[in-house]
Amino acid sequence: MKRLVVASLALALTVGLAPPLLAGDAGAGAAAYKANKCSMCHQIAGEGGKMGGPLDGVGAKRDAEWMKKYIKDPKSVEPGAKMKAYPSIADKDLDDLVAYLLTLKAEPKK
Repeated sequence: MKRLVVASLALALTVGLAPPLLAGDAGAGAAAYKANKCSMCHQIAGEGGKMGGPLDGVGAKRDAEWMKKYIKDPKSVEPGAKMKAYPSIADKDLDDLVAYLLTLKAEPKK
């Protein structure tokens, strides 16, 4: 009985402390990045436009919920934002895109 209690407690703690699973697929998110022409304004590893700024390191700076809100309605997060809103992006594409952006943890080397 004692073993069952200890095992149950260990499982509960492990589940409670585990990071949340991402809803999206980063590989599909890279395709969504391309399909939505994000690189016209944004750079990753020096490739892409300069108007929207680089996305290198964004995965270390922002969380998934912030990114989702920002992509759908940038001005709701930052009133002075110049990025185009994507209110009609499909939920799956948004989840995938955010999963991809969250993989961009490193700043570009200068």
